Amino acid sequence: MKRWQTLLIGLAISVVFLFLALRQADFGAILEAFRTARYGFVALSFLGVVLTVLVRGLRWNILTQGRLSIADGFWLFNVGFLFNNVLPARLGEFARAFLAGRRPNMHFTSALSSIVVERLFDMVSVVLLIIMVLLVLPLPVWATTAGAVMGSGALVGIVVLAIAARRPDWALNIGSRGLALLPRLNRDEARAFLQPFVEGLGGVSNLRTFVLGLVTSFVAWLASGAAAWLLMLAFWPVVPLIAGQLAVAAAGLGISIPAAPSGVGPFEAAVIGALTAAGYDANISRSFAFALHAVNIAVTSLFGLLGLAREGVSFSQVAREAQALRHHSPDEGAPAEAIHE
Repeated sequence: MKRWQTLLIGLAISVVFLFLALRQADFGAILEAFRTARYGFVALSFLGVVLTVLVRGLRWNILTQGRLSIADGFWLFNVGFLFNNVLPARLGEFARAFLAGRRPNMHFTSALSSIVVERLFDMVSVVLLIIMVLLVLPLPVWATTAGAVMGSGALVGIVVLAIAARRPDWALNIGSRGLALLPRLNRDEARAFLQPFVEGLGGVSNLRTFVLGLVTSFVAWLASGAAAWLLMLAFWPVVPLIAGQLAVAAAGLGISIPAAPSGVGPFEAAVIGALTAAGYDANISRSFAFALHAVNIAVTSLFGLLGLAREGVSFSQVAREAQALRHHSPDEGAPAEAIHE
């Protein structure tokens, strides 16, 4: 598929989800929520997002077994999301892998493999977060049932990831045979699709690295939920801490949907849908959802620009390198990202 076609489809998806998010909205009430918001809590939420990204920098340090420093992990993670915030096709993953590959003990392919593992751990963490939310909040029966199914899937997923990390060749053979059962997908194509995931897991074949990476991923999502909770206090007088976890879990599911840069549309629709299902006012939820996305974009874009300055490179230089690497990468087209929020 051509690049302009991918962009057009992403924009169309974003427009549809924005329509769903704003359908029947009372724009006067939305603006009033912003007017009466307690902006001290917005500032605290900014700090919470910074802390979250610091934890993600620590995670990248763990997954690369110290070859990438925590500071490098922090700055380059933000650079990656700066690109994802403004460019389509999630180019930021290739941008930060390129910059990480310039380190003496790192290579682009090993950096990209570690990012693939991050995404896998993020998916598991989001599901675990959803389970935690369902155990605490009184949600509709359909949501509880879906959570039970997701919980079972998460447990199976953790076991599969652990086995694949220890026996990558076996996992690749089994996985490619299974995917080859799908229509229009032969075994060679299935193997090519799975290769980067399995190679990435090879980097966490050490049990300690695997466990620390998974635990740090979950802690990062908990920190993100705490930052969201602080932002909720800007719009509601009293909110339980678990509501922030609900918001980021929903956002994590939302931005897994291919859309325009930064996942605008699906992000907001998912957060609004989750909060209204939990009984929160729809229009205040709309204000909060857009504010939550804006805070995360602002933090990662600001520190991303500072990260580029730290690297001594321009946005356009890194964009060109990332485009070239994405074009020639063997895992082009593989899923590359979940929510960082």
